[in-house]
Amino acid sequence: MSGFAIARLALQRILAARVRSFLTMLGVIIGVASLVALTSIVNGAISGITGSLSALGSSRITVSAQSDTYLTDADDAAIAALPGVAQTSGQAATRGTVGFGAQETTASLTGVSPTYAEVAAPTLAAGAFLPDWAEAGDSRTAVISSATADALGVRGSDIGRTITVAGSDFLLVGILDDAQGFGADGAVYLPLATARGMFAATPYLGTITVEVDDPDRIEEVQAAINATLKARHSLAGDDAPFSVTNFAALVSTLATVQATLSLLLGGIASISLVVGGIGIMNIMLVSVRERTIEIGIRRAIGARRRHILTQFIIEATVLSLTGGVIGLGLGIGVSAIVAALGGWAFTLEPATFALALGFSALVGIVFGTWPAQVAARLQPVDALRFE
Repeated sequence: MSGFAIARLALQRILAARVRSFLTMLGVIIGVASLVALTSIVNGAISGITGSLSALGSSRITVSAQSDTYLTDADDAAIAALPGVAQTSGQAATRGTVGFGAQETTASLTGVSPTYAEVAAPTLAAGAFLPDWAEAGDSRTAVISSATADALGVRGSDIGRTITVAGSDFLLVGILDDAQGFGADGAVYLPLATARGMFAATPYLGTITVEVDDPDRIEEVQAAINATLKARHSLAGDDAPFSVTNFAALVSTLATVQATLSLLLGGIASISLVVGGIGIMNIMLVSVRERTIEIGIRRAIGARRRHILTQFIIEATVLSLTGGVIGLGLGIGVSAIVAALGGWAFTLEPATFALALGFSALVGIVFGTWPAQVAARLQPVDALRFE
């Protein structure tokens, strides 16, 4: 009996019991769909976060104080004087109400120093960034994030109109592009001198953004900043009321987290595949019992053990692999929907798909072997006398 004839007979047996075949595949479908969807969602979400951090700059360091009266302009100047530091920008922030016409929303109000546009390099969707303070002083000008613009109903054509910030009138000069990671949660940027007249005390800063002249020296500069601030504030030990964040290190950490989560979730989803394989084995054993007389007849007219063994393994493998293909399509659909709802890019990892299909085929072979051996070992006489 040729291999093609055996495969055709196996497919005919599967199609003859379509409902049972589908129910048999269901465990594999769920397992593969879970594996693909979970890994794709994790990769897409972390890639979106990584992209936002990368947009913030691989040569940028942020120094944040735990108290509004800790970092000062003198600390900013001391950091700016360190070797490897290109320039710095001090900021002070709070939360307040922003209004435009009849619309109001709550946003982060951030006062930024004159060098902020050069250090942070924010991308604008409309208008321009804050004016030169050497000429403008504590001007009542403001730049808002696109999230804030959406909340207020502000459009690019509204540049030059008046908005209210914490009850005071400000001239709107620009709208940021949040896709670059700035102000995604709603933000308003004001001149630092103006902010100090409203909510920030002189000479204190909440954050200092540092631009490093060489990305390869970022860890060296980070260590120098830590040492400088501890020396200036007479601190000893590792505990300090400030944090120094290296965005490049965060991106690297996220890549490690992504790999770990993908492995963990893949292992969890693989359990569903194993359960699906057990279901296939159970149904195949039932099928052997139901087809005992058929097997006896085939053996009596010349079929050999290897023919019976091959047929049952092909049936189990086709069931598992077909379930894997259906699960793959289902997993892609679910992950695409979640990515659209979550607002991150839909990512496809070919390695995940190959692993899912390969594992589903392996499940069929492994869990179909025992039922196939049971069928192949049946003696023709005993099989024909089975009731």
